[in-house]
Amino acid sequence: MKHQSPKKKKGCLPLFGAGVLGVMLLAAGSLYTPYPMELVRLLAGVPEAPKPAPTPKPQPAVPEKPEQPEPEPVVAPVVETAAPWRPDNTFTMPDIVLPPFPPALPEKVESGTFEHVNELGAGINMRSGVEFKPGTTASSDRREKDAYQVQMSLSLRQPHAANGEELKQVNPKLPGVLNRYDALMQCAQVSPWFHALYLHKQNRIRKNAATLDRLLDRHNFYDTDTILQISAPDTGRKVLWMQADMDVVSDGSDGDRLPRMSDKVMKSDYYQPSTSYRWRKVGKTPNPLLAKWEDRLEKLKKDSKSSKDAIEHARTVVADLKLFSFLLAEYDPFIVIPLTFKEGNDDTYRPQPGDYAAVVVENRVFPALVGDYGPKFKTGEASLRLSKLVNPRATSYARAVSNLGASYIIFPGSKEEKNGPPDYDRLNSRVRELLDEIGGLGAEAQYQVVEDQLKPQP
Repeated sequence: MKHQSPKKKKGCLPLFGAGVLGVMLLAAGSLYTPYPMELVRLLAGVPEAPKPAPTPKPQPAVPEKPEQPEPEPVVAPVVETAAPWRPDNTFTMPDIVLPPFPPALPEKVESGTFEHVNELGAGINMRSGVEFKPGTTASSDRREKDAYQVQMSLSLRQPHAANGEELKQVNPKLPGVLNRYDALMQCAQVSPWFHALYLHKQNRIRKNAATLDRLLDRHNFYDTDTILQISAPDTGRKVLWMQADMDVVSDGSDGDRLPRMSDKVMKSDYYQPSTSYRWRKVGKTPNPLLAKWEDRLEKLKKDSKSSKDAIEHARTVVADLKLFSFLLAEYDPFIVIPLTFKEGNDDTYRPQPGDYAAVVVENRVFPALVGDYGPKFKTGEASLRLSKLVNPRATSYARAVSNLGASYIIFPGSKEEKNGPPDYDRLNSRVRELLDEIGGLGAEAQYQVVEDQLKPQP
């Protein structure tokens, strides 16, 4: 095998020689520049020659201005200034307390009881309490029903029936209105209907509280001060005395006396066209609300979601409107008694629709009829006509008497033998006769004669 010598690299020496040649040419060319002379002068210590000043350029000629006298300096007037404000020595800045950042997290959650008192819209003072008890783990407590529960307790004061002396507190003028007031109150006994009335109030509250439904408000719970049964000592005339407030009702219809009613009544879905006191129609004019209720009955029949009770109620109203006429709350003075008065076996003091009554407010006495039944759990309702006689500001939404200052003196068994439209001459005179049977009116009484607003004009 022949030995091969390594190949020589080509192009290295010619490139290096070309670089050296370029440097030599640059050095030779620099001899013909001022830089080598400066370098030689610095090395020899010869000072640098001063440079010649530049030749000034010619300036254009400027015309000379006449000399003007210098203005006298203006001296500002001396104004006395107040001494500069300086802080008192006692002035200190308040300490700035910054909240912790980041906020500290609680290390432990404590158990305990927390209470809060609030007044509800119905006039009920509500005391609520939340109690946190020590438990186990969340996975265990969530399976126990007693671990998360609500316990509600409603506290109410049960009133007793007011006697004759206590009635003077709500109306001090009663002894001056009735001549034999004190004698009547000595014979008065608390009616069992007073206890029955408040029993219905209790049952309603118990039922609604158990289901968290709307409770009976403070006003309607304390709406009856007393219900007394009185037998006049001289004549034996029976009287049922009811002391309450006066809410407003606006019900009733009568095609014979009022063939057309207002648009507000005709368009209302809550207006009740009938009253408990009624009589057979005497004219041929149909009831103005009959067509409306016939249309409502047909709609209820066609609606699959209508209940049987709603259909039956509409059918009963239509039949009554065809056969009977009723009182008109806007024109007739009548009062409403609770359905509670239908309970019990004692008929001696039981009032009936059509009985006469006298309503006493302060020293004014108003004749009225027992015209309708109301709920079992409330009393103190009167027609719009009677309410406006008592208080001109009364409306369907504003009661005539807010306190318990209205005395409803009902004369059981005083109704006429035959029902019919109110005879106002008979109403005014008969109530006055019945008041005479229990001692008569006092010198301070003002008997209010009620006029018939629907009487045909001559």
